[in-house]
Amino acid sequence: MEVTERRIPSSDGVHQLFCRVYTPDGEVKGLFHVVHGMTEHIRRYDGFMREMAANGFVCYGFDNLGHGYTAGCDEDLGYLGKWEYMTDDVRSVTSLMKKEYGSALPCYLLGHSMGSFIVRLAATPKLWNKVIVMGTGGPNPASKVGLALIRSSIKRKGERAYVPGIEKLVLGGYANRFKSENDRIAWLSTKKEVRDNYRADKYCMFHFTLNGFETLICLQSLCNSKTWFKSVSADLPLLLVSGADDPVGSFGKGVTAVYKKLKANGKNVQMKLYPGCRHEILNDTCREQVIRDILDFIG
Repeated sequence: MEVTERRIPSSDGVHQLFCRVYTPDGEVKGLFHVVHGMTEHIRRYDGFMREMAANGFVCYGFDNLGHGYTAGCDEDLGYLGKWEYMTDDVRSVTSLMKKEYGSALPCYLLGHSMGSFIVRLAATPKLWNKVIVMGTGGPNPASKVGLALIRSSIKRKGERAYVPGIEKLVLGGYANRFKSENDRIAWLSTKKEVRDNYRADKYCMFHFTLNGFETLICLQSLCNSKTWFKSVSADLPLLLVSGADDPVGSFGKGVTAVYKKLKANGKNVQMKLYPGCRHEILNDTCREQVIRDILDFIG
């Protein structure tokens, strides 16, 4: 396969998205877009994207705004701008790939964690044939209060400020079930080496600004609104996948709530939870099964 890197203009009109494209050597079966999560980057998906290319898919993805090489400088890490930029970038990059490789090819979309919120809002059957929603979260009644607190802090401190109390409010509870492991990122994966690599990665261990948390909560709230559940096209097959021990999905309860709400609204949705696995199921003991299930789903 061929792995290339390129820059594509972001919808924010300022940044250039750092994009990686994995092109198979043989016949191309389709296009597969990967959208990464909060405080990580697209190169962490190298192994998975190589697997997809080895199975005949042009697999591509980019560092989101405020992340990795797209940020451009350390000062921009954790600053995302408007939430609409995140969804617009996903649509525009897939539109570009369809023009380059052929609009007749089937096209698939996967979003993990924060990326799952992005793809839930961005997905349309006009661009994608099927969508995989990975490591997502369900409705959170505390979102409105949290958003109000973040916006109040922005008025006082500015969008680019880092406030440890806000970070603790949003993310602090994720490690509670795993306190015996004495590792605040134990919730990511059961594999210690995965967590050690994450901890050693400059483009994972940065902090979100107040703007970053505002954008995150907006994405989470919007994709769990009544309007969203009604607006999803019944013609767009969805696959929800998550670790059963993932706190982002409330240990399966939040993911199940999303599944049931989609079903109740007549949508085409499947769900699978992986016992004993945590947030990053592509970096946990279930990795190979997850990849098989994705390949089966996109057929």
